[in-house]
Amino acid sequence: MNSKTINIITWVLQGIMTLVFLMAGGMKVFTPFDQYVEAMPYAAELSAGIIKLIGTLEILGAIGMSLPFLIKKWYFLSPLAALGLAATIIGAIVTHAGRNEPFVMQIAFFVILGIIAFVRNKQIKAAK
Repeated sequence: MNSKTINIITWVLQGIMTLVFLMAGGMKVFTPFDQYVEAMPYAAELSAGIIKLIGTLEILGAIGMSLPFLIKKWYFLSPLAALGLAATIIGAIVTHAGRNEPFVMQIAFFVILGIIAFVRNKQIKAAK
């Protein structure tokens, strides 16, 4: 593949990851806790404050990974956001594995983690 194709793939994945984390974080932040627990039973084991914190971190991470490359400054935010999102995903893997949920859930989280790593690697190369 040529560099233009890889660049397009990177931006598409970046957009998808941004939307995924904005939606997941928004759901955690803006859905009333009791309704969120009905949809996501794992949340009953955590406090409403922790769920809101995780959602806020997901939203900030999504913005932090994308914004610097859209406004062409503050590039230092992107690796910090990527690390934060990776930590969030690792926490999700541990949480869901600890609940003995189907392994498919953990595979999905590993795929998301891989996409974050791929996009972040391409962003580092593009910023040089």
